[in-house]
Amino acid sequence: MAGNETDYEALAAKLTDPDTEVRGSGKPLHGAAAAEAGRAFLLREYGSQEALDAALRPGRPKVGQKKTAGDSPTVRGRIPEGEFAVFKELEASTGKTQSELVREAVHLLLQHHHKLAS
Repeated sequence: MAGNETDYEALAAKLTDPDTEVRGSGKPLHGAAAAEAGRAFLLREYGSQEALDAALRPGRPKVGQKKTAGDSPTVRGRIPEGEFAVFKELEASTGKTQSELVREAVHLLLQHHHKLAS
């Protein structure tokens, strides 16, 4: 490997190997000093406070998340019990969530009626 190139596969194998010894690189930090060192590390890794805030945002990213905050549009509807039972079977057989299946169904419906591109 040339100069500054990193073998990420070898590094990942080493870091995930439970037999690899983890050694500290300095005096252990506690309290406020540890918190500040951790914050400085994260800022170096993420590059900005904004990127760090986005990464630490609780929960999963919103569907179609953009740089602006706010909830994704919600579509609600009711279906007959028989169709819901089949829908639950589809959920179990595909491993997809109800939301994923509904998004896929809406996308297919819009493609069919409005010839949307994928």
